[in-house]
Amino acid sequence: MGTIGSLNKLFTKPNIMKLPILSLALFWGLLSLSAQNDTLHPWTDSQGRTLQASFISMDAEKVTIRWNGQIVPIPLASLSVESQSLAKQLAAKMSAATTVEGASGSNKLHSWTDIQGRTLQARFVRLFAGTVTIDWNGQMVPLPMSSLSPQSQALANRLALSSSEPKSPTPEPKPAPVAPKPAVVAKPTVVTEDAALDEEHNWQATNGSLIKAKFVSIEGEDINLLMNQGRAEITVPLSRLNKDSQALAQKLNKDLAVRNKMREQEANKRKKMKVPELEEADLTRYHNWTSSTGTAIEAMYVDAGDEGVTLLMRNNPNRPYELGWERLNPESQALAEGLRRLKAQLMPVDPRIAETKGGSLTHYAEGKWKNYNTVLESAVYDVALHRNGHVVHVWLKNEAKKGEEGLGERAQRTPLSINFRPIYYLNPGERNRQWRHRKIVSFEEPPPVSMDREETTIKGMFDNNATFEYTMQINHRGLSFWGEIDEDRNEEHPTSFSIAFYSPNFIPDVTNMQLDEIEPLVGDGCLYIDPLESKRQKIPMMTKWDDILKKFAGGEWNPIKSAEFMGKPFGSHKIKITPASTNGMVFRWSKGYTGIYPFQAIHLSHSTEDSYNARHSKEPGLFKDRNEVPRNKRLNVNIIRGRG
Repeated sequence: MGTIGSLNKLFTKPNIMKLPILSLALFWGLLSLSAQNDTLHPWTDSQGRTLQASFISMDAEKVTIRWNGQIVPIPLASLSVESQSLAKQLAAKMSAATTVEGASGSNKLHSWTDIQGRTLQARFVRLFAGTVTIDWNGQMVPLPMSSLSPQSQALANRLALSSSEPKSPTPEPKPAPVAPKPAVVAKPTVVTEDAALDEEHNWQATNGSLIKAKFVSIEGEDINLLMNQGRAEITVPLSRLNKDSQALAQKLNKDLAVRNKMREQEANKRKKMKVPELEEADLTRYHNWTSSTGTAIEAMYVDAGDEGVTLLMRNNPNRPYELGWERLNPESQALAEGLRRLKAQLMPVDPRIAETKGGSLTHYAEGKWKNYNTVLESAVYDVALHRNGHVVHVWLKNEAKKGEEGLGERAQRTPLSINFRPIYYLNPGERNRQWRHRKIVSFEEPPPVSMDREETTIKGMFDNNATFEYTMQINHRGLSFWGEIDEDRNEEHPTSFSIAFYSPNFIPDVTNMQLDEIEPLVGDGCLYIDPLESKRQKIPMMTKWDDILKKFAGGEWNPIKSAEFMGKPFGSHKIKITPASTNGMVFRWSKGYTGIYPFQAIHLSHSTEDSYNARHSKEPGLFKDRNEVPRNKRLNVNIIRGRG
């Protein structure tokens, strides 16, 4: 085995979430489960060296054993033929023992047990890239494999394998039964010249499970994918995909580079393109478009860039749709280019710009976007980065009234906001802690003002000489935020970083109003929360905070996986806030700093476990990962209008 003599040095325990903060108490039941088999077995490597250890689990690449109290993964290929055979026999016995009432299908209830021995009953949904998704009382719940007991890990592996195999059809009791068609089994997409960037592909993890998603990009060691027809973006380590899917990712990434270069060349050609004569009213009219395959589309122009054209379909005016330039025929490309030029011409000529100074970014000094640096005007919402560099405002936009053209007007409501939030405490760990927000004193390479930049990175320095880097992505599909801070380890008042979403006070003059005047304005406004440890819950905005916090007290209701705002204060919009990952992260909801009712402010906060722990510790500097929200665990905000 080559490493058996020094296992303590070469292997570490699995990286399991700190349960006091993000305990997977979906395993709420304190029901007992028979203890795992601790029988010792001889394990011999290919060089003939042997140790005694108990069997834990096996997958396609490794055997996991318990040796001297440690959980140790060993490459399967490094074991002798006899030990490999032993592992397969023990894995088969364990899989057979995990079935509940003889059920093997994903539509049956199974017992799922965590590493602390707590058990619940739930249905298996899928296993992908180290995460098991179960259906628990109607809620889709993702669980890291490392948090489950060896028996439940084996059960997940077995169900994942069985769900990918054709099921034997049960014929209906008819006089002359017709032979059923064989079940269609999803297969992973393999690398071919025809594998297209714009298509959804079947991606296979190393454990054999599949998901269907569209390739977005490769960032370092991770791959970004779009699922559910572009409504959800996920980030997965490339190492968790099998070799074929990794090869597919690399092929598509090369295709993306070629396409981007081609689009850049085509963008230069479009500058000389002959376009139809247009007038200002054409920007707010529905036009007839034709795709490159001859399909007719009736839609309104929203925006255009080098990558493609964004349109709002007449038959679904609640969600913008993006098309690559190459997916439009030449006449429609000319129409889009003409509308793009017209929109640019109607922008204010030489708007007055205030340059970066101290803690203030370059920003528009007059007009609609005064005091903002980066702006997106979409069909469903407007977004803008404030000159202070750490606040992003979001305004919801109403649909155009029946019989009217155009994208609709901005709703007359206080904007939602997303804050990059670096704070420190003057008296850490005390009950009545006094906190301060780190002040930005300068920016490094500040971004110029822009109305069409999708990704913006802000770098600079705080008042304690710590440096920061914040990044936001804003486009017609949604918003994403991440960032990090680099601070001296000997800082007297250590900073803790989080990203916060604020639902503001929708009725600023509420103190001068009667309850019967307030109720019609708030109506059915509510927040839905999806806790890690319990079912989805509704928090009405007209229920007092005192009553809400009594009902939803304790770790059962915080942290959460996602939150969703809807109802009258938000018009026909639904605003969903979801971390890209909750592994090692804390996403929480709470009341605003003031107010009796939720409509007066609701706060959502996303940070690492270390950041959360640091904010509640007398020694916050001990938590080394307190100052980052990495890109693969970013905070996502998705806004749709109507049913979308």
